[in-house]
Amino acid sequence: MKIFICLGFLFLLNCSYGQRSSYNHCSGAVFAPVDGSFSLSFLGDKKSNQIWVVFVAPKSGDIQLAITANGSSMTASKGVLIRSDAEICEMSIKKSQAIDSITFEIREGKNLNFHVEKNQFASLCLTSGSGLKDEVTFNCAFKADNSQEEEHVLNLVYDNALPTYTLLIRDERTLTPVAGRIFLQGSAEISGSYYASKLYMNLKQPVKKGSIKIDAPGYFPVELKERNIPLNSQKTDTIRLHKFEAGELTKLEQVYFSAGLPEILEESFVQLNRLRDLLILNPNISIEIHGHVNLDENSAKTAQKLSKQRAMMVKKYLVQNGVRSERLYPLGFGSSKPIYIQPQTEEQKEANRRVEILIRKL
Repeated sequence: MKIFICLGFLFLLNCSYGQRSSYNHCSGAVFAPVDGSFSLSFLGDKKSNQIWVVFVAPKSGDIQLAITANGSSMTASKGVLIRSDAEICEMSIKKSQAIDSITFEIREGKNLNFHVEKNQFASLCLTSGSGLKDEVTFNCAFKADNSQEEEHVLNLVYDNALPTYTLLIRDERTLTPVAGRIFLQGSAEISGSYYASKLYMNLKQPVKKGSIKIDAPGYFPVELKERNIPLNSQKTDTIRLHKFEAGELTKLEQVYFSAGLPEILEESFVQLNRLRDLLILNPNISIEIHGHVNLDENSAKTAQKLSKQRAMMVKKYLVQNGVRSERLYPLGFGSSKPIYIQPQTEEQKEANRRVEILIRKL
């Protein structure tokens, strides 16, 4: 039955007492494709033991979602499916006062059939008993109203007299459209998160030293820093994404540690959650986690130890967030593989301090 849930109930769901970056809170939700299967386990939080999953509709159509419980704790668990025009955690109080939702109970399993509009968010929250860690399987199928449409267009233009900025996301080999999450930072009018393969928006002023981040299922994430967007009548950026393949090595952008220590800084959680989603949604992938440090900071022995500890901390974070330990292989390379052999600037030293992942199996 459809109801409009009140603001207080929504915030009750969002109040997680554990690590806010985990998927037991809406801010750490797993972004899942509308077609496919995957499994998640409750993380066993004693105060707010939830699973949050978000689906974004690439087109208008119907989603058939089968939820299967793989343990006894789900026999009396609760669920809520929330449909909204933006991510739940980012919605203002005014917009959150009435949200289209479906509440339900789960007894061993639940089938949900619901309609979504193009670009709409469908946020699913499951709540289980305190401390329980049972696994849940999600099988999702999507039937579009218009199966011929390839582009996932998000048109935010409100004034045709103003300059228009267009952002295109494409597969680097086939040049076909790829829908993904777009994070923009710059002027107040463009900053935010979006979901599209083609994004249109107005510009009132030029953007200086902005940033663009793209995260799409099955592709390496991309981050472009210090991007300038001039105030042209028509400005288009095309970003090409590279698919995951066995043997691929890539740097994890924006993963930071305390100076000289293995502790992960909180600003790294967004990027690590992207890696978590990749592993959860692609269960046949296993990865090596490569830790590297800069040469001038430590002796060779100390550098190797620190780099291994940092790789181990990344593994620990992923395991705590639902990834099986046997899929993760942490390795420390110390300062033996620098990007800059003789770094001259802090930026070059920072480039040497990095974490990389190697796809071992697809």
